[in-house]
Amino acid sequence: MSLTQRLVILAGLVGLLFFNASEAQLWAATVDYQLSWYRLGVPLAWGVVLGALLQLLGVQQLTKWLEPLTFISASLTTLGLTGAAAVYVAHQQTTLLLPPFMVAAIGVGLYLFVYSYARFAAAQRNKKES
Repeated sequence: MSLTQRLVILAGLVGLLFFNASEAQLWAATVDYQLSWYRLGVPLAWGVVLGALLQLLGVQQLTKWLEPLTFISASLTTLGLTGAAAVYVAHQQTTLLLPPFMVAAIGVGLYLFVYSYARFAAAQRNKKES
């Protein structure tokens, strides 16, 4: 079974988990983790900042982890968006979408971390070659 098929199966299972969650459980997760629409942008910003910062500090050990981190970020984004679709189908309330959207935002933030790390590494390589 390929990695893509496994991710799709896992996304479907997480979608069912969110689909079966009650409104009270989703509200409890929103309150417990203090989720808001504003906080969805925090993982995105931290991903860009930390990726660039670690590359500028010269941390080279992350280079071998870029591909697995990309797969993890894609799976988290898929899980979150599948969960958001399941919550919207089950409850028809956009305010209950915050918990699955946070999972997706963490996935996108992780992708932006990898992206900014790789872009700064490429820029530094080009600077050394010139």
